[in-house]
Amino acid sequence: MNIIVNSFPFEPGKLKELPKDFPEINFEFTSSEEELMEKIPNADALLTMKLKDEHLELAPKLDWIQGLMAGVDSLPLDTIREKGIILTTGRGIHKNHMTEYALSMMILDARNLDQLMLKQQQKEWDPNFKQDEIKGKTLGIIGLGSIGQELARKASFMGMDVIGVKRSYSPVPHVRKVYTNDEVEEVFKNSDYIVNLLPFTPETEKFVNKDLMSMMKPTACMLNLGRGGTVDEEALYNALKTKIFRKYISDVFETEPLPKESPLWNLDNIVITPHICGPNVNYLAKAYDIVKENIEKYQKDKSTMINKYSFKRGY
Repeated sequence: MNIIVNSFPFEPGKLKELPKDFPEINFEFTSSEEELMEKIPNADALLTMKLKDEHLELAPKLDWIQGLMAGVDSLPLDTIREKGIILTTGRGIHKNHMTEYALSMMILDARNLDQLMLKQQQKEWDPNFKQDEIKGKTLGIIGLGSIGQELARKASFMGMDVIGVKRSYSPVPHVRKVYTNDEVEEVFKNSDYIVNLLPFTPETEKFVNKDLMSMMKPTACMLNLGRGGTVDEEALYNALKTKIFRKYISDVFETEPLPKESPLWNLDNIVITPHICGPNVNYLAKAYDIVKENIEKYQKDKSTMINKYSFKRGY
């Protein structure tokens, strides 16, 4: 069995240990697109962050792709489905560091730290910013997958009242009330903080629209850690401009990088970060456990592999 490991543009790190774990498998590591195109014709399986249609055209034997990202936006999904290739994802890799991003941003907001840092740059000593706390606040999580569940656990530990939304109803630990997609309005009406963790699919495109924003508390803050396309950005701009809700903190946008001409840059109630809450210095070390388990399961029983991508659901 030949497995290509394409972690480019990152160093493979702990993935380099795979040949010791599976001496019966031939692993080849690529450090450029040219190397990938050279080696992929013999691949039975591929571990990768990115892929193009032209790569798949060169890989007649390819049976399994293990995405090294939780999202698979950078993979040619239609071609993968047409060729009947098994696709598994890195779902779960992000749950700790994305949860820390969400918690840190909520604390930043509650303590007005973003405004205080601006005052520091202006050499102003201004102790008049109110100092609030996230304890006692209601947190609404849109998308109770692995990241959402970890956020619920840690936020409840810090004293937040957690509610959330998932596709179908079932209890989730540390979540006081779970709503279905049809009941999402209740989360927008009742939350002090809303964290959007939705993947981008035909169902979720502009899911957070003008109507949902209009239901938010005027004191509420919304965070987007999912995908930019899940939010109607025209409606978002208007809602922030007219103070329908208080603040928006986002790591993702419909177009990235966010164009300099975007009116969102001009608002004083938005915090913009450049899609950095997912990457982590330990990223591929975290991917290692998922990859190792799936190689073992692929060899024994493909039906038991974890993080299988559903082309129907879009994640």
